[in-house]
Amino acid sequence: MEVRHREKFKESSFFTVRVHYFEQMQGGLMMEQRIDLMRFLQILKNRAITIFLTTLFVSLLAVIVSIYFVKPSYEATEYIIVGKEQNENSFTENQELIRILASAVDLIKSPIVLNAVNNELGNEDSLKELEEKISVQNNKDSQIIHIVIKESDPEKSKQIAYTVGNVSVKKLNDLLNVKNLKIVSKSEFDISVKQVGNPFINIAIGLFVGLFLGIGLGMLKEYLDNSIQDPSQVERLLGLPVLGQLKVRKKEKTMFSFHSRIMKRGDVSARA
Repeated sequence: MEVRHREKFKESSFFTVRVHYFEQMQGGLMMEQRIDLMRFLQILKNRAITIFLTTLFVSLLAVIVSIYFVKPSYEATEYIIVGKEQNENSFTENQELIRILASAVDLIKSPIVLNAVNNELGNEDSLKELEEKISVQNNKDSQIIHIVIKESDPEKSKQIAYTVGNVSVKKLNDLLNVKNLKIVSKSEFDISVKQVGNPFINIAIGLFVGLFLGIGLGMLKEYLDNSIQDPSQVERLLGLPVLGQLKVRKKEKTMFSFHSRIMKRGDVSARA
């Protein structure tokens, strides 16, 4: 009985020591995390001017670029309705509609349509430039094709969108003999335009980028700086308490001191 009691006592003592050890480890980790956080906040305080100037510079750069260099973009959307309302039980009609939609999407950005659009508008853009402005979208199980034009001029974007839609319908009728096509807008003035992008978003992004760059630059300067700037650094590095602190001022050179030096040199030369 005594042997078992001793064994249980040893096991409980060992368990208590392990728990106490883990508690000490957790306490040490929490203390290190607290010290690291305080050290980080101290670095931010010491390098506040660097962080502020970097953030201000990048923010002003973002403002200048957003206002004077980045042109606003506008999107105009034209809609083409393909086919008539289909019967759910008609498999042949559904397959025909899928084929027409796929052909229409391919034809809209083809050189046949783009050349006709340039000729009708008298546009000097190349086919590649015009193709980059056009985006064709078709949602699943939808009979509507979206023709989205992105342009810096809102009126021009509406004109191109209406012309692309109108020319695409004509080419599909002529080449593929597709009759069940309808363009939604009656004229280019019926097309709505929305502005894409916001300069305030660019400025906000520049502000956050400048702040992170400033913090990074401040951390780098703190890492490369080997000078002692705070009494706590002495205590941390040497492990000794700081008993006092002296502020040493650099001797300023004034016109009076410079004049007195000249007078002294003159006196010496005169006595010689």
